[in-house]
Amino acid sequence: MKQPILILQQVEQEPPAMIQQAIADAGWHSQIIMTQTEPVPQSLSSYAGLIVMGGHMSANDIHLDFIDRQIKLLKWCIRDAFPVFAICLGSQLLAKAAGGEVIPSPVRELGWYPLHPTFFAIDDPLYGEMLDTGLQVFQWHGETFTLPETATLLATSPEVLHQAFRLKARQYGMQFHAEMTEPLIREWIHHGTSESAYLGEPKVTALLDEIPKSLPVAREYCRRMVNAWLKLL
Repeated sequence: MKQPILILQQVEQEPPAMIQQAIADAGWHSQIIMTQTEPVPQSLSSYAGLIVMGGHMSANDIHLDFIDRQIKLLKWCIRDAFPVFAICLGSQLLAKAAGGEVIPSPVRELGWYPLHPTFFAIDDPLYGEMLDTGLQVFQWHGETFTLPETATLLATSPEVLHQAFRLKARQYGMQFHAEMTEPLIREWIHHGTSESAYLGEPKVTALLDEIPKSLPVAREYCRRMVNAWLKLL
């Protein structure tokens, strides 16, 4: 029997959503740990892979025990080449664990933004099939990361360059939110009062109007990425 995938969820409003669905559809089991209320494990011998989700906190908040423990766990993953799939804050934690820095983003990316593969993505299992024209992905962040020396940049965007990277063969970080569903987008807009105020009503409307066009493509690419990652386990 396959070992389960461990999912570290930071906050109630940022579940694995489409990622967890893709895992289940592929015949794998997953277990969620809520990092602020449940202990973050020190090793992962009972699991086949680790997924680290996003949240409003910063990877620099190492005074928070659950952030510090995740960085230490990711350092263990890097050392032992353990499979990792990290989203938004998760990607920043992974970058920090690998020696990168988490810094303010040059722009506050909120909504749909273009994602483009780099030259290094050509032979990558997760990003090699991305169209040269790229695709629109959902973003919701105000920080970014410097690329660790050991990382390979796989995807980029015009304003925030470091969007997806690979460390060892089965370790991936991505700044964008691959997990999105329409209800989740609407929930973030409803509860994210500072983000919605920053965007303003016209941009919020444009963001919602973009859902029918961009979300189906993004969801399908999420499924393909998760399936490709699972085949590496």
